[in-house]
Amino acid sequence: MIKEIKMPKLGETMEEGIISKWLKNEGDRVSKGEALFEVSTDKANFEVESLASGLLRKILFPAGEKPIQVIKVIGYIADSMDEVIPSEIETGTAVKKEKLTTVIEDKIDQKMSGIDSGTSDGEVAGLAASPAAKRLAKEKGIDINKIKGTGPGGRITEKDVEKAGGGETAGQLSGMRKTIAQRMSRSKQEVPHFYLEVEIDMTGASRRKTAGITYNDIVIKAAAKALEQATGVNAHFTNNSIIQMKEINIGVAVSVQDGLVVPVIKNADRKTLEQISSEMLEIKNKARSNKFAPDDFSNGTFTVSNLGGFGIDSFIAIINQPQVGILAVGGIKETPVVADNQVAIRKIMKVCGSFDHRAVDGAMAAEFLVLLKKILEN
Repeated sequence: MIKEIKMPKLGETMEEGIISKWLKNEGDRVSKGEALFEVSTDKANFEVESLASGLLRKILFPAGEKPIQVIKVIGYIADSMDEVIPSEIETGTAVKKEKLTTVIEDKIDQKMSGIDSGTSDGEVAGLAASPAAKRLAKEKGIDINKIKGTGPGGRITEKDVEKAGGGETAGQLSGMRKTIAQRMSRSKQEVPHFYLEVEIDMTGASRRKTAGITYNDIVIKAAAKALEQATGVNAHFTNNSIIQMKEINIGVAVSVQDGLVVPVIKNADRKTLEQISSEMLEIKNKARSNKFAPDDFSNGTFTVSNLGGFGIDSFIAIINQPQVGILAVGGIKETPVVADNQVAIRKIMKVCGSFDHRAVDGAMAAEFLVLLKKILEN
């Protein structure tokens, strides 16, 4: 019996994914619940388990950079390798057409290369290069004979000439980078941001810092505690409505290879510093391999973005919709501070809150930052 393998929908916002790796080859036996392939989405890489047992009869889409729409058939599992797969498969037909088109274009291009003014300006006879590559090489004054081609049969392409000339080449955005671009643009266009900044004396909080607990862990915990009282900041704005969130789930901006992800520490207000530290360590390990589960990103109510470890003093962050606030955390610097008519060296950290003025007023945002400061300084 033939069973379809489909591109899974791993989140509400997911529209397409890229197969980054097949963990089985055609003909391999697969058990239900066994990891079958990896999918790269706008958020991260996910391992996808097989929904059926049998033999991997056919892979329609090999691993690569081609985005595939969700619920599209990407392969088949069968009871035997002799079973006939459906003959009318759009994806398979598309792949064949695409390959055929490429072969035809290559042959046309190669013929045009031979016609293209023959050999000129010291060009080696019979050199395999596209007309566009030859024109560009001539414009840039590059000896095309010294360029190594990366096209079919070693043919020199326009990109090869660009690379040889040290020119800039345009590259397509990855799925993650594309989504980041769309969401950040939409947030800045739709959300009336306003910003409040405050300096916090972290000298006392530094005593809580240990080998296992970082300043970031302390800030996450303090932000969660501040949101218990400044509840208006722990909200979503969607469909022209303010939705007050019951849980306090802190999203943490984390850098990965292709961009930025925001995994969530759920119920951060009810967790100890040790528990938050343990979860952050797990998040860092997942970020290194870029292997998260869809649930890692769900139900965030507020975000903390910390660039202090990069030596950044302060910055302004863009709100992660539909949340209504984000905290940008800078580095801690030993700073001379006047207190009681005396100068003392204190550990000062600058933070800047970005807030959605449709849902949060200045006084409400100020209350949150004042509470945060008080918690961290005491």
